[in-house]
Amino acid sequence: MPNYTAMTLSAATSGGIIKITATATPGTTIHTATSSDMPEGCDEVYLWAGSTSTSALNATLHITALATEQDRSINFRVPAAYNGPILVLPGYRVCDGVVLTATASAADRINLWGNVNRISGQGT
Repeated sequence: MPNYTAMTLSAATSGGIIKITATATPGTTIHTATSSDMPEGCDEVYLWAGSTSTSALNATLHITALATEQDRSINFRVPAAYNGPILVLPGYRVCDGVVLTATASAADRINLWGNVNRISGQGT
């Protein structure tokens, strides 16, 4: 039977907001997944974004995988401030130390926050 442990994003100080400061890769680190591999364990990541800009901004979430796999990315557009947050990652599962980073079209204008469910014991 799998065990779920609620956690914050690894780069979120005290579970707070992560400001995207990078405009080019490798990007601002968001989360580093457990070093376990499937089916032994994984991190289920939920991520939201909001803007402090008066105009909509583009951003990219980079999912840096194992050296043997190709990196993946998700492009998204964050609405101008006061339009509410958007869901960027709805429970995406990562493992093997995968690193999530983000870049934005303007530094210090997009905030990310979220949570992680660390799932262990799936292979037993």
